[in-house]
Amino acid sequence: MSPRQKVRALRLFVARHRRPLAALSAALAVAAGIVVARPPTPPSVPVLVAVRDLESGAVPGPHDLRTARLPPGTVPDHALRRPADTHGRALAAGVRRGEPITDVRLVGPQLRGSPGSVALPVRFADADAARLLRPGDRVDVLAGPASDTPGVAGDLAAAHARIVARESTVLARPDGDRDREGGLVILSVAPEAATAIAGAGASAPLTYTMHSAPGDRT
Repeated sequence: MSPRQKVRALRLFVARHRRPLAALSAALAVAAGIVVARPPTPPSVPVLVAVRDLESGAVPGPHDLRTARLPPGTVPDHALRRPADTHGRALAAGVRRGEPITDVRLVGPQLRGSPGSVALPVRFADADAARLLRPGDRVDVLAGPASDTPGVAGDLAAAHARIVARESTVLARPDGDRDREGGLVILSVAPEAATAIAGAGASAPLTYTMHSAPGDRT
């Protein structure tokens, strides 16, 4: 077939299929316009978030956390990004479903207490005293007289305080709790001590006495 015949055949093909070719051209033009007009994918940062509500003292496992991508401006400081960052570490306070996990939310294995102990949130009546505590401190928990006990106040109230748990280990002192009265501290205690503290705290203010570290004794 000569070049002239090829051109003639092409013209004849286009003439016969003019409408389908026009529709195809229009579709390609629309698709190209959509691709050009599509906004770029916004930047995001991978962070670990809780799959469900988790209690204080829980050790998050693979089924408790997932990776979510959040806009950079919404990611908390020191948010954890790898599941390995949480391995063997316990929550210092409860977290809600979807909440990013940060470094201060977890305590290391060395601060989880002895086997058989439980992590217990304890709210001491004196917030300033609670802020003096650091992870690893050992304290005795004391309960004062009930707040409605007549004629007991000040130094007399201290004299009526009783020990409800001995040698409890401080696991953490959560931040972000300053809007409530008192000071929240996470303690590692025996299960029976947890029951005693919870019962005493329901009707009386709680305080503590701190054990001296070995290096502080003279």
